[in-house]
Amino acid sequence: MTNERRSWLLLILLSLVWGSSFILMHKSMMPLGKEMVLSPFQVGALRIVIAGLVLSPFALKHIRLLNSKIVWWLLIVGGCGNLIPAFLFTIAETKIEHSLAGILNMGTSFFVVIIGIVIYKNRPTWLQGLGILMGAFGLYQILKSELHFENEDLNYALLVLLATFCYGISLTTIKFKLVGVEPLIVTSLSFFMIFFPALGVALYTNAFEPIFTHPDGLKSLGYLSILSVVGTALAVFVFTRLIAVSSHIFASGVTYLIPVVAVFIGQLSGQSFKVYNLIWVAIIIAGVYLMNKKTPIKINKSE
Repeated sequence: MTNERRSWLLLILLSLVWGSSFILMHKSMMPLGKEMVLSPFQVGALRIVIAGLVLSPFALKHIRLLNSKIVWWLLIVGGCGNLIPAFLFTIAETKIEHSLAGILNMGTSFFVVIIGIVIYKNRPTWLQGLGILMGAFGLYQILKSELHFENEDLNYALLVLLATFCYGISLTTIKFKLVGVEPLIVTSLSFFMIFFPALGVALYTNAFEPIFTHPDGLKSLGYLSILSVVGTALAVFVFTRLIAVSSHIFASGVTYLIPVVAVFIGQLSGQSFKVYNLIWVAIIIAGVYLMNKKTPIKINKSE
């Protein structure tokens, strides 16, 4: 399989997984949609704790590789790519719709380009720039058609954009500072470094108590487990792999496809979706294609 095909397969897989993660976050807090079982901080902390436990065998296997050259970069990847956004997204979803959170997630691509230019002096090609604009235009049209902004809290929406800025820092750090480090090592060790802070938050907020005492606690745990294992541990590994075999700009293109998945999930749950929006979906996909069209993809020598 060529690197380009592999990149597209990973991108589609991530879009499906992360596109459904926003509703899983909401369900983890309110499994029946009425009463809150777990608070945003409890969900965010337990999400990292469970994912860290899943990845712990791999982290312990490679812990000897931690050294002064990569330890701080791994901390940035873990903190900005997982720990901080885990709290920001759940807090935001207490006030805004999970579908809106998914659409605002597109901010990652813009921050990736900005950080790449300002810090790493890495300028996108004109085709990649065109792809970013096409993706933004398509998403704006879907946003305008499917959502209503007059009832949304701007401050909570800004928390999502702050989370995407953190994602941009993490993504560019992996691409420019951890090049040559195997994706599984980056994923497992970065989670190892944020596991204990997350566990501290979980214990401080008494996150385990509602699971066993609330009537819907096990339902919350079920949604949270899927979110943590599939939507976090596995997905972050796949994402790190995608960055390794493609460009950082193409990898950030997953944020354009995530809202498309979120819209279709909304349709399956009874929300309406106008057929003409398929035109904007096609434009978004074409934009992601242009992000990768003229970008050389290389496999690390360590693979």
